[in-house]
Amino acid sequence: MNISKLLNFEFKKSLPKDFGSARIIVTSRADRRVLKPGWNGAAFDLQLVSHKLVEPGMTVWDIGSNQGLFAFMAAFKAGPTGHVYALEADPHYADLIHRSSRNLSDAYASIDILCAAISDQNSVLRFSTSRSGHARNKLMDYGTNEGFEIEAVKTVPSFCGDRLLDFWDKPEVIKMDVEGAELAALRGCDKILRDIRPVFYIEVSEQNEKTVADLFSSYGYDIFHLKGDGEEKLIKNCSFYTIARPQRE
Repeated sequence: MNISKLLNFEFKKSLPKDFGSARIIVTSRADRRVLKPGWNGAAFDLQLVSHKLVEPGMTVWDIGSNQGLFAFMAAFKAGPTGHVYALEADPHYADLIHRSSRNLSDAYASIDILCAAISDQNSVLRFSTSRSGHARNKLMDYGTNEGFEIEAVKTVPSFCGDRLLDFWDKPEVIKMDVEGAELAALRGCDKILRDIRPVFYIEVSEQNEKTVADLFSSYGYDIFHLKGDGEEKLIKNCSFYTIARPQRE
């Protein structure tokens, strides 16, 4: 039997104590590291970002939520007066987040889930799932296809970030992980970048490091590399782990 199929199962795992210890549904198909005890191997950067950026009462957007690890961590940090919005294009993972969120305690912020993608157009686009693991799922025709073996292709609705403002509260923090489509996603966030000016945590693919940095710079943002100890280093071009902060006026 193919090892990917063998590992394609769901189970419940408790979040770290400093994120409320809620039991959420996870799957090794999205990230095999969740099979290991604890959380040191999985979502370590998301834990750092949740601690660094999310405060009680905040509104947080999780764009490219996958199985929702950041959404749940941010929901605990934001608390009952905050709100988390999760965008996930794969219906299986959107449903997984929904099922986990139904059992959260009152210590967590509400989580709203929308099954859709983000890009620079309000449209219907092709979304591909990866045979090697669903953490790499992505919109077709964005980013590199090197080493990407397609398992299936689906059609999904796509929204500009600015269009989401018609339905969601204004974000103070946005986490974005869209597997090579980050430039298109940001181009659809003109109003968000220009007027609302949240802090971003964004994973930037190698081919977009300079162009995404230039885009942030054009809106008066400084960019930082998130180091493994939680420190931020000011950088010229984006890194895979980028925090973008609006410059103080």
